[in-house]
Amino acid sequence: MTDPIEKRLKDQYRQVPKWAEDFPLDQNRDTHVSRRDFIRYLSLVSLGFFAGTAGVWVKSWVKSQQIHHYAPMKIVDQEDLQIGEAYVFEIPHLREPAILLRLGPEEFVAFGQKCTHLQCPVIWKKTEKILFCPCHKGAFDGTTGNVLYGPPERALPKLKIELRSDGVYFVGMERGDLV
Repeated sequence: MTDPIEKRLKDQYRQVPKWAEDFPLDQNRDTHVSRRDFIRYLSLVSLGFFAGTAGVWVKSWVKSQQIHHYAPMKIVDQEDLQIGEAYVFEIPHLREPAILLRLGPEEFVAFGQKCTHLQCPVIWKKTEKILFCPCHKGAFDGTTGNVLYGPPERALPKLKIELRSDGVYFVGMERGDLV
């Protein structure tokens, strides 16, 4: 049984045009995908996923090889921050938020302020001594930055700080990376 559309095209053009082969009007032929075409599409998609994954890996590897040099930066005067209080500041050149906590008379700690789950800002809960992520109810220990509960799986990045006579200074990273 001959397809009436194919018959009409043969009568008009003497043969079936190339576009009619590539874009068949017959539904049965339209849904047919040859094995060769299927393998070609599958290979291209697989190659695309591989290239994307390799690109992300190379970018993270290059980033891990970079050495960051941080110039000491004064965060706050010691007497301006009361025991149990927090101070949010921005690390220059990185434009990343960080949080400084005063846990005792001479005990200060600082962490990156972005939750390691989905980058929501963490807030200091003085009574519980935790850094709390309000987005997904995660919490970090206020003294170590380690995960206490919730969706985060990694600890907060810890910052190196120095106590000097004129204040508290940020001097670099102790653990993790801010960016």
